[in-house]
Amino acid sequence: MPNWKEVLDEIQLEAKRGVPNALDVVRRKYILEIHRKTGRNVIAYYSGWLQRGNAIDVIVNDKDKNAFMVNIHKLDRTKGLD
Repeated sequence: MPNWKEVLDEIQLEAKRGVPNALDVVRRKYILEIHRKTGRNVIAYYSGWLQRGNAIDVIVNDKDKNAFMVNIHKLDRTKGLD
């Protein structure tokens, strides 16, 4: 797996090549790679805490449950979750 700089370089390269939504394409590529490596379901949950360090609710809490429920609905629970 690449480090953060390598991921950013890859996103920039894809964008220069004219790939639409380069960030999303690269993100999905590595989420799939994690899934293939572990055989488990993978979800990515993002927070804006780096951009808004003084914001309230920058940790996962009960307010996040609906978003998690939507994303895990119909996943094969026998595979686990990363």
